[in-house]
Amino acid sequence: MKTFKNILILAVILCYALDLSAQNKVEKESRIEVDELPQTIVTVLSTLPEDAKRIRYYKETDGDKHSFESKFKFRRHWHSVEFSNFGILEDIEITVKERDIPDLVKLVISNYLNAQSQKFNFIKIQEQYIFDPNQTVIPFLNSVVTNRMQMQCNYEIIVALKQNTVWQLKEMTFDSKGEFMNSRTIQPDSYEYIMY
Repeated sequence: MKTFKNILILAVILCYALDLSAQNKVEKESRIEVDELPQTIVTVLSTLPEDAKRIRYYKETDGDKHSFESKFKFRRHWHSVEFSNFGILEDIEITVKERDIPDLVKLVISNYLNAQSQKFNFIKIQEQYIFDPNQTVIPFLNSVVTNRMQMQCNYEIIVALKQNTVWQLKEMTFDSKGEFMNSRTIQPDSYEYIMY
């Protein structure tokens, strides 16, 4: 009976540890050249507006997941276009300011964060446009880049939360109405990617 109890306790600890590791974000990026991208990605990115500036390419690792990303500046906003390891568009994120979030949405988000912490600070805010495979890739990309104000988005927010005198860095996603969707703790050694 004692052995069964020990095995049960060990199983609970392992499940808890696995759950925590799945919720932590340890993201690493390395810059690559355009010729290191799959050709399907190069074809899609060749349709970016001519006045897109500072276009860069990255290979990204987040645990077991590998992906490709292109970052560029267009109309004073940083854009990030992420593709799977197989060259399939996943999402487009656009860095915005806190003032760019509609007031009602910001209120819902702030109420949620106030309930979760003693204090919070926004570090980085991105509009997130998730690609639906039923759509066509290039029109979707061009719609988001040139006409995003007509589209619904999620908000992916890097936020510093103070809980019981301890600050934590989290990546939190909220839907277009400001309702909480999910959260991951960001490891300090993966913090540098946030600033770009």
